[in-house]
Amino acid sequence: MGNKFWCYTSSKSLLMLSDILFVMTITFVIYQDTQSVAYAAVFPLIRTICQLLAGLFSPVLTDYFQAGRLLKWVPLLRLGMLIVFTAQFHFFQQHMVWLFSALILISLTGGFISPLMQAIMPMLVPANQLVKANSTASIFHQMVQIAGYSFTGMLVLWIGPFYLMWITCVMIVLSYLLFIPVFPLLKQEETVRKTNKMNSFKDGWTIIWRNKTVRTLTFMDVCENIAGAVWIGAITLAFVSHDLKQGEEWWGFINAAYYTGAIIGGLLAAWMSQFIQKQLLLYMAAGSFIYAVLTIVYSLNSLPWLALVLCILMGPAYQIRDVSQQTILQTETPVDDLSKVYSAHYVLSSVSVGLSIFFVGLIADVYGARSVYLLGGLFVLVCSGIAILAFMKQKKESS
Repeated sequence: MGNKFWCYTSSKSLLMLSDILFVMTITFVIYQDTQSVAYAAVFPLIRTICQLLAGLFSPVLTDYFQAGRLLKWVPLLRLGMLIVFTAQFHFFQQHMVWLFSALILISLTGGFISPLMQAIMPMLVPANQLVKANSTASIFHQMVQIAGYSFTGMLVLWIGPFYLMWITCVMIVLSYLLFIPVFPLLKQEETVRKTNKMNSFKDGWTIIWRNKTVRTLTFMDVCENIAGAVWIGAITLAFVSHDLKQGEEWWGFINAAYYTGAIIGGLLAAWMSQFIQKQLLLYMAAGSFIYAVLTIVYSLNSLPWLALVLCILMGPAYQIRDVSQQTILQTETPVDDLSKVYSAHYVLSSVSVGLSIFFVGLIADVYGARSVYLLGGLFVLVCSGIAILAFMKQKKESS
């Protein structure tokens, strides 16, 4: 893994951290100004809808403008919007309509950038190093999430949202500068611009449908996204207070334990990269199965210390599954089409997570948080079993 990989990983990590700061700062400001949880919840909802729309139209823009040009100019456009937004922060803070209008535009540009950034990894490292590269990048991303979600609340109170927004802008500038060495890799031959925009719109979905391996991976990803909704903050807090009989501080302990396990999982995946690379499907299936079993045990448990242990163990299982799945997707999809496939994945993830959060909340209200975790674990177990059978059938047909 060369300098370009480290530049890309550092750039993406800074971009993720700036996004966390931005989201948490704006949520805090909206709640502080309105004293309404409903208003504060509108921003994440708007952001999700904007990312969904951006994911739908990203393939068309990629074909028309090329990925390299989009990655060069869209971040600068987003940075310009953020600078104007921050410079006029007090105005937007006093006018909610203008505030949400600005947030829509900023969220749309962020939605275009994400699938393009994800598709770059196969350009940076050889195919036989993808597992190590994905797991190493995952370690950095998990550490960024821990730092971002742990300290942003304190930073907002200490230095204020206005100055924190300027720090966000500085982080985006640094992220862009770190990404500059990667630009030469994106200077590929100009492809023919498609006159039929509907074909560009359908490309990612067509690849997912026609490629059996990618289709099965997408099925697993959607299923795990649906099950992943059981880990939203409200459900975890309800489980801690009603089932583990602990105070709110254990809510933080549970989250910290999971992220600690995720970092350990990233290190483990990097260490085992040569073995995982040779048996990607096996490790993906094993990680999914172990994660499902641990979730089921977690749902049946009432001991706080055991809950922490289980959350730590879930991290490596999920990370090995995720790294294996990312690597298979990257090797099975042509590099030129990868951003389109990620865009389609992005849309499916947004829809599945949004819907599942709604239904998970209803189930938790009626049957309790414990039943939600149990159903989530069983759902992943069944889906991983179906996927394993599909892969076995596909392997048998190919042989």
